[in-house]
Amino acid sequence: MQASNLEIIKLNNLKLAAKIISEQLKHGVHLGKRVGVGSEFEQYRYYEPGDDPKRIDWKYFSRSGKYMIKESQTESHLHVRVMLDLSGSMNYEEDGIKRLDYAKNLIASLSYLAHQQGDSLTYFTFQDGKIEQKVSASPKSFQRILYYLETETAAGTWPVLKKEFPVLKSKQRELIILVSDFLQKDNEWLDIVEQMRHPKKEIVLFQILGKQEEKFDLKGNFHFHDLESDRSIILDGKAIDKTYNDSIKNYLSGFKQSLILPQVHLFQARLTDSIAGLISKFLAERSLS
Repeated sequence: MQASNLEIIKLNNLKLAAKIISEQLKHGVHLGKRVGVGSEFEQYRYYEPGDDPKRIDWKYFSRSGKYMIKESQTESHLHVRVMLDLSGSMNYEEDGIKRLDYAKNLIASLSYLAHQQGDSLTYFTFQDGKIEQKVSASPKSFQRILYYLETETAAGTWPVLKKEFPVLKSKQRELIILVSDFLQKDNEWLDIVEQMRHPKKEIVLFQILGKQEEKFDLKGNFHFHDLESDRSIILDGKAIDKTYNDSIKNYLSGFKQSLILPQVHLFQARLTDSIAGLISKFLAERSLS
């Protein structure tokens, strides 16, 4: 019998939780098949800006007119950049599970998988309009990520005003994992994704939401508290449910549509969704891509 999210979070031990979650996975501990330059042919893919032109299969081009590159399975390691939103809305809680705790356990588990297969890890946080790198790549990156995750707190807001972040614009080949609720006033999170995009990067976004955030269906008067602005208001649930539900449905659908981009993957999950199940879904999709 698998441990529930609440049971895992109540352990208050991210390293143990990561090991338990990894054992629950059906697809083993690998973040996915990796391909690169090697001797054993694995598959073709289209040439992308930044690829070495020498890798183009010119014989294939002469037959098809298509610029294709041969890829082969290799044992080369991956660089994984894990990123966590620490704005105030990450303090949202439902049924005893806080979004921030869910995110911490998800990141700890993904970092554990990367660490187990020898990938290099770095760790960044988003808070109050600043992106901070807290862990650099080293043999002890996983342990240092756990150290920071244990004490991270969420507060403040992420500004709507667009800002350039050079730290997001590296051109190295890497897997980027960003965990957030991705609730935005304008397009601030879409701007972040756009800055990170590069042919050598694969971007994976985990959007974690509560059931009542996706579909509000409670009756009576409620005290609504904005976790980022700290403003409060009392409203009748029945009076706002249709307007709210229509708005959030349109937002989530539009957000998902905006992220149908090459090398970008969005996973929308609820706080009640099994962390192991969410990672398993990610691994399954990645192995097919």
